[in-house]
This record gives sequence, C-alpha cells and structure tokens, in this order.
Amino acid sequence: MSDITYINKDLLMEGTLESKDGQVIVAGTFKGNVIAKSLIIEQTSLFSGKINAEHVRIEGKADADITADHLEVSNTGSIDGKLKTNSLSVDSGAQISGNVSRIG
Repeated sequence: MSDITYINKDLLMEGTLESKDGQVIVAGTFKGNVIAKSLIIEQTSLFSGKINAEHVRIEGKADADITADHLEVSNTGSIDGKLKTNSLSVDSGAQISGNVSRIG
C-alpha cells in the first residue's frame, strides 16, 4: 500500500516535498518542488514550482515546469510552463500554455 500525502485546501505550503514511492494530493496552495510517484493537483488548488513524477493529474491551476511519464489535464485544469512527458491526455476545456516536449 502506498503512502498518501494530502495538502488540505486551507493550507499554504512552501518548499520541497519528496515522496518518491507515494502519492501526493494538493488541494491547497503549494509553492516549490514536488518529487513523487503520483501527484494530483485538485480543482481547488494553486501550484507554483517544479514537478517530477511518474503520473501527474492537473485539475486545478499549475504554473509549473512538469516532468512526468504520464500527464493528464482535466477539463478544469490549467497549466502554464514547460512540460516534458511521454504521454499527454487533455480533456476538452483544459488550458495549456507553454512548451510541450517528449522526455528524451
């Protein structure tokens, strides 16, 4: 069973969060870097910084440089930044601004 780190919608966190084998869920505001196996940026969240994870799902707003093997952007998601991924899934209504490239 993997560990889950949950950042509540009422929290503001700054710094580096590392959970290489676990899942991180951000519902609040996060400024900094996240390294995780899986990361979900919930609809209520604001994320600013860098992300490095196997799987990332963006439902909220992210101003971030993202490196992920698989990146999903929901219809409520918004990303502004440099994206490096091998697999990109974008729902209708999602907003993406920036560069997208393959992990190489």
